[in-house]
Amino acid sequence: MDTRELESEILAHPLPDPLPTDAGWVMPRYDGLSIANLPATIAKLLGSDLPGALPPLPSALWTDWQSGLQRVVLIILDAWGYRLLQEMQATGEGHSFTMLAQAGRLAPLTSVFPSTTDAALVSLSTGRSPAEHGWLAYTMYLREWGMAVNAILLCPIWTRQSDLLIEWGMEVENLVTVPTLAQRLNADGIATEAIISAFFKGSGFTKMLYRGMEERQLHGHFHSSDLWTRLLHLLAATRGRKAFISVYWSGLDTIAHAYGPGTDLLAAEFRHVNYSLGEFFRHLPSQDREGTLLLITADHGQIYIPKEKVVTATEEPELNRHLWAPITGESRAAFIYPRPGHKGALRRYLAETYPGWFEVVDSAQALEGGLMGQPIAEETWARAGELLILPRGDHALQHKPSTLPLVGRHGGLTPDEMLVPLIGARLEALP
Repeated sequence: MDTRELESEILAHPLPDPLPTDAGWVMPRYDGLSIANLPATIAKLLGSDLPGALPPLPSALWTDWQSGLQRVVLIILDAWGYRLLQEMQATGEGHSFTMLAQAGRLAPLTSVFPSTTDAALVSLSTGRSPAEHGWLAYTMYLREWGMAVNAILLCPIWTRQSDLLIEWGMEVENLVTVPTLAQRLNADGIATEAIISAFFKGSGFTKMLYRGMEERQLHGHFHSSDLWTRLLHLLAATRGRKAFISVYWSGLDTIAHAYGPGTDLLAAEFRHVNYSLGEFFRHLPSQDREGTLLLITADHGQIYIPKEKVVTATEEPELNRHLWAPITGESRAAFIYPRPGHKGALRRYLAETYPGWFEVVDSAQALEGGLMGQPIAEETWARAGELLILPRGDHALQHKPSTLPLVGRHGGLTPDEMLVPLIGARLEALP
C-alpha cells in the first residue's frame, strides 16, 4: 500500500457514534496505523516482543528491514505534522527527509487522542493507548490528590514549580503502571539509550517516561548541535551490539506554539532540522550505518488558532458557574466536570453563546467508543471528565489565560493535529 492509499484509509475510518461525521476529524488508528503501534514494531525488529501492547504496524511497512538488523534509532520531532512535511516538500524544502524516504519509505500515521505530547510520549514509551496508560493530557484532575495538575511539570495548575507534587510525596513509579519498551528490551539484553533535553533530564516526568533506564543511559543535550553529535557518539559506542536509541527534539513544537503553523519562522526551524539531519548523515561513518535502521516520526501536528476564537472560562462568569472543577485536558480537547445538575445548562450556554464552535459529548461515550483506545484503565474514567468538549475548526476552550504563547495548538482531531509522518530507512541504503 502506497502513501496516498494509507492516507485515504486513515481519513476514511469512521469515528465513534457520539462524534459528528461532518467535522472532518481523524480517528486514531490504534489497530495498527498509529504512533502507539511503533513500540511493538521496534521490539519485533530487534527480535523481542512487547506483551500486552498494541499490535505492530502492518508487516509490509517493516519486515524488509529485519535482515541483519542490529540497531533501531527512533527520532521524535515534536509537532512535525504530516501536513507540515507535505507543505515543505511542495516548496522544494526537506532534501534530507526526501532522501531518507527514497532510500526507505514514508507512511502517514495517526497520533493518539488527545493529540498531545505527554499522552503521545507515554504511548511511544509503552505501546499502550492513552485509555490504558492513563496519562491523558497536559492537565488532568487527579482524584487521588483532589486537584488539577500539570501532567508534565507534576505540579498543581496554579503554579509552574516543577515536581512540586514529588516533594509532597507523589511516587513517580506509580504514575503509569504499564511496562515500558525500555524495560522489556533491557531484560532481553538489548541496550537502550535516550537523548533528551538536559533541562528535563532529572524531572519526574522524564523518570516516568524512561522507566527501566539507568541514569547513564539518559543523555542530555543543550541544543541541536550536541543532540546530533551525541547520536554519532552513541552509534559508535553501540557498534556491533543490539541497541535501541531514542531521540527527542522539541524545536518545531516550541516555534509553532509561539508563532503558529504556516509561518516563515516555523519553515526556518524545519530547514534547520533538515540541515542538521543532512550533516548527521555526512559525518556518520560507514561502519555505523551497517545494520542500523533510522525511524523519524512525531507525537502530533499543530493547528493555527486565532486569539479571538479562544474561549476562556475564568473570563466568563456564566460559563464558570457551571463548573465544579477547573477545565482540564487540552484547549482542543477539554475535560469538563460540571456542577451537579448543570450539565444541560452548560451544553445550552455553549450552543447559544458560541453556535457551531463546540461539540459536547459524554466522556464515557467517547471512551467506550474507543477514541482513547482500549482497554480503559480505572483512573482514566475519572481523569477524562464527565463531558468532553471538542472545538470545531480553529476554535479552542481553556480554563484560564495561557502563561505561554499559544498561537499554534494541538490536542484535537483535525488532520493537521492528528496526522504525522513515519520515515524509515536502513542507513547503509543511503547514498
